[in-house]
Amino acid sequence: MASIKHLYVLRHGEAKPGIGHLGDIKRPLTEKGQKHIEKLSKILAGREISFDLVLMSPSIRTSQTGEIISKYVFSKEIIVEDDIYEAETMALLHLLNKINEPVENLLLIGHNPSLSALILYLTGNGSVNLHPGMLAIVEVSVENWNLLGKNTGILKEIIL
Repeated sequence: MASIKHLYVLRHGEAKPGIGHLGDIKRPLTEKGQKHIEKLSKILAGREISFDLVLMSPSIRTSQTGEIISKYVFSKEIIVEDDIYEAETMALLHLLNKINEPVENLLLIGHNPSLSALILYLTGNGSVNLHPGMLAIVEVSVENWNLLGKNTGILKEIIL
């Protein structure tokens, strides 16, 4: 019998402008972006949510987003995963499929357009376009993360 798992998909907070690839990966959060992620973190903490695993891109803005979340929300393990930066949808899915049990609550912090495309792939819901600092909560009913695939999730909530 499949167990209920939750995939939290978070686009990094609002970031300062950058130029070119090297400029992009080094873009920090704006003050507004920091405050928004702090507000989101407090919402999650108020719900007593914790994460078994956090996977995040190596960019400065995602690292800062993860650091803010970690101040308010307990995470058992945090992994910076290079493959999340500029990943395509199937690369993100492949990364999720490699997760070993027991991970019930997983936070993925990354970038668009791949995060929104991943939500579409998993849920069939094409109306989601994650803006900076938006969090989508996807409920999946699979025994193991390696069974995660097309239309195996239900979009439960978007937190702005």
